[in-house]
Amino acid sequence: MKESRPSQVLRLEIKAIVRYCGFNGLSYESTDNMPDFCTFCRTSLLLPIRLFVSEPIVFLTSTMAATVCAVIYVFPEVFPVVYMDGYGFSSRQCSLVTLSLSVGVLFTFLPRLYDLRISNSCRRNKVLAEPEDKIFGFLIGAPILAIAFWWFALTVPPLNASLSPVVSIASLALVGFSVVEFDTVLSGYLTDTYTSYAASANASLSFLRAVLSGILPIFGQQIFKKMGANNAMFLIASVATLYCAVAFLFGRYGKQIRLKSKFAQESWEVRKAVDNKAPIEATA
Repeated sequence: MKESRPSQVLRLEIKAIVRYCGFNGLSYESTDNMPDFCTFCRTSLLLPIRLFVSEPIVFLTSTMAATVCAVIYVFPEVFPVVYMDGYGFSSRQCSLVTLSLSVGVLFTFLPRLYDLRISNSCRRNKVLAEPEDKIFGFLIGAPILAIAFWWFALTVPPLNASLSPVVSIASLALVGFSVVEFDTVLSGYLTDTYTSYAASANASLSFLRAVLSGILPIFGQQIFKKMGANNAMFLIASVATLYCAVAFLFGRYGKQIRLKSKFAQESWEVRKAVDNKAPIEATA
C-alpha cells in the first residue's frame, strides 16, 4: 500500500533526492508528524468514543444505520419461522424469499439522480453544498422502511394466515431499498459533516454495525418464536417509526444541530476555506 499522508510523501521524496544527489541542504519541517503512542490512543481510540457520546449526529446516525443494517442479517434467520412454519414453504423456497430484498436495491439509483441535480445546481450557482443537501435518500428511506415493516408485520401468520405470501414478500423490496439508503446516505452524511474527523465519526457506525449484525441473528429466531412473528415485527416497525421522527429532525433542524457542534463547525470552516481558496498562479 502506497503512503497517502502528504507530509510523509514529501518527506520521503526529500530523502530520496538527498540520497541520490548527495546534497544535504534540503530539509522539511512540519507539525504533521507520525503520532506517538499517546497521541494515537487519543485520536484513534478515544476520539471515536468521545464523538459517539457527545455528538447527537454521530450517536443517532450510527445507531440508526447499524440497527437497520443488522435487520437484514436477522431476516434470513426468521424467514423459516414465518414462511416454513406459517405457509409450509420448503427450505429452498424460504431461501428464495431473501432475493426479494435485492429488488429494492435496483431502485436506489433514483435518489442519486436527485443528489446529482442538487450538486449540479450548487456548482452552477457557485455555492458550497451543505451536508443536509445530500440526505434526501435518508429522508425518503425512513418512512418507506417504517411502511415496509408495518406492512410485513400485518400480513404474515398467524395474524393473517389466509393472505397470500406474495403480499408480505412484496414489502421486502421496500426494506432492501431503505437499508441501502440508510447505510450509504448516513455514512456519507457523517463524512460530509465531520470532514476533518470523518474516520473517527464513522468508526462508531462501523463498530456498531459489525457488532449488531453478528449478535442479533443469534437471537432473532428465538425472539420471533417466543413473541410471535407479528409482535416481533410490530416492535421492529415501532423503532423504524421513531427513525422517521429523526429524519424529520435532520431535514428541518439538521444545520442548526450541526453548527452547534465544535467538531462539525470546525470541519465546515476548514471546508469553506479550502473551497474559497484562490488558485496559486505559476511563476517563472
